[in-house]
Amino acid sequence: MRGFSFQWKIFWFFALIVITIGVVATLIGVLYLNSTVFKEAETRVVADLRVAHNFLKKENEKLKIALLFLSENERIRKSIEKKGVSLQVLKEWLESKKDSLDLDILTLCDGKGKVILRTTPPYTAGDSCLDITSVKEALKGKSSSGIFVFSSDRLNIEGKSLAEKARIKLKPTPRARPCTEKTQTLGMCMLVAVPIFGDSGKVIGVLYGGNFLNRNYRLVDYIRDMVFEEREYRGKPLGTVTVFLGDVRVATNVMEEDGTRAIGTRVSEEVYKKVLKKGERWLGRAFVVNSWYISAYEPIYAVDGSIAGMLYVGILEDFYLDMRNRLLLTFLPLIIGGIAAVLVVSYFLSKGLSQPVKRLAKAAELIARGKIKKILDAEKKYPSIEQLPYREIQILADNFNKMAAALHERETELRNVNAQLQQTNRNYMEILGFVTHEIKNRLGIIMGGAYNLKDEVVGKLHPGQKKMVDILLRNAERLNVMVKNYLDLSRIERGELRIQKQRVNFKEDILDPVLEEFKGEIESAKIFLEVNLPDSIILQADPDLLKIVMENLLSNAIKYGRKKGKIEIGATKRENYWQINVWNEGEGIPEDEIGKLFTKFTRLGMERLRREKGSGLGLFITKEIIEKHGGRIRAESEEGKWANFIFTIPLG
Repeated sequence: MRGFSFQWKIFWFFALIVITIGVVATLIGVLYLNSTVFKEAETRVVADLRVAHNFLKKENEKLKIALLFLSENERIRKSIEKKGVSLQVLKEWLESKKDSLDLDILTLCDGKGKVILRTTPPYTAGDSCLDITSVKEALKGKSSSGIFVFSSDRLNIEGKSLAEKARIKLKPTPRARPCTEKTQTLGMCMLVAVPIFGDSGKVIGVLYGGNFLNRNYRLVDYIRDMVFEEREYRGKPLGTVTVFLGDVRVATNVMEEDGTRAIGTRVSEEVYKKVLKKGERWLGRAFVVNSWYISAYEPIYAVDGSIAGMLYVGILEDFYLDMRNRLLLTFLPLIIGGIAAVLVVSYFLSKGLSQPVKRLAKAAELIARGKIKKILDAEKKYPSIEQLPYREIQILADNFNKMAAALHERETELRNVNAQLQQTNRNYMEILGFVTHEIKNRLGIIMGGAYNLKDEVVGKLHPGQKKMVDILLRNAERLNVMVKNYLDLSRIERGELRIQKQRVNFKEDILDPVLEEFKGEIESAKIFLEVNLPDSIILQADPDLLKIVMENLLSNAIKYGRKKGKIEIGATKRENYWQINVWNEGEGIPEDEIGKLFTKFTRLGMERLRREKGSGLGLFITKEIIEKHGGRIRAESEEGKWANFIFTIPLG
């Protein structure tokens, strides 16, 4: 840019900065919008899947209540005990009840599991139904409900129409898991079995009934309409719901190109392995028959605990793609217009600055040579100050003395402020130096061990190599904890620790993930872990921060506890709060040092505790998080035997 004038140098300098910032802001905006929109889509589809599961549970409960009500009818008991009610009369009555309740099957068995009568043609009786899990449970005196998969042979016995309803021809689709089978013949049924008690109080029979999910379009359509309100987008359903038997769609409102329901189509290999094999939720983009959907799949468990199939909810991806694009088209013109406006301002600014800067440069040269009077004398050559070429310099000269006096006053203030800033800076520099030193040492150990392994210095896995791997792992874990603690400390120091409370299940959302994280360390130390918690601990808390609390407390319990010792985790509900504690068997804490536990950089004096390296921040951070939740934390100990950390979280 040597050939450009000062004016154009300024202009192009501003232009480069503005254009760079604009491009970076646009890219960040696009990435943020894309992430936010699709994160919202995934959050919604998970919530919708939960609603669908709850609806299935409610349908099952309604069916259970209906059968319990029927089982209490005197006609059934008297018929089983042969006290004046004929089977024909009972059959006609049960058939009417089956029709009014819109059931697919309704069957009565005796106390040995032998079928007395069925209400579905061909009305087969006399066979045993002990192969049905729910019936076996009901014969023990306890109602049983859930999903049961009927074999084709059993379906033929239950009713010819049911076997035909269950039969589904498999259809090949893009991305579907390879399969050699041509037809699905099993039947998935929402089944309830209730015991029938005689006068003596013993179980004299079982009444079981249910609805098949194969081709049960009413069910999936009702769930879809509840969740998505029958909305369509670009001629396609905005949301879809599917019930899978295994990996085959047996009830769905996903449509094929010809407008028919896509029953008989199957899922991809990825979804199959994740959901049906591992029993985990699958969440993401999925190609469903002929369109991309933001999809969620979860396993459907049978009464016996096995995975019988899957429940799917999906939202059309095009809806969110268009939403993202509309948002982009909204803010991109604003950014482009802003850049153009700033460039115009930059041009006039550079033009306005060029002449005064030239005059200031000349005036600065005269001042450097001690010729300020020459500048003042030049003022007399001009009729008015507005026409003076050195007007800015004249103003600058007139204000030098005022500025000097003001600077002297401010200098004193700045000394005080500077002293405070220096002290603050020293504190932060100490932290930075400490962190850097620790990280450097740990990384040196990790890198040394890694290079030895890489260069095959220790050879195969003999004791020396195992020791090297142990050192690497131990120091890496310590380094990770220290770095994490310093990051949390910096958030606290800057006042950035914010509590995002939500409804959480303490065991499922907090404790179980933390225990899984420390599973290896607990097993390595041969520690016996005992968890004594109520069935449900529901808190209004920040799950991420509460995990940090449990990680710190459990880490300390393992680190300072006795090998082959015991750790207990317990919880008690008080009037206005939950009290949670982590107890460990070990050397404990001296009474005179308990008060130091929750301060920054605390290192206790006991020889055993000094040997354990750490940042001294974990309990300080734990205390800050608990108090941010409105709770309190304290420690109890019997030196040489045990230590117990107890904290409270308010109920509301």
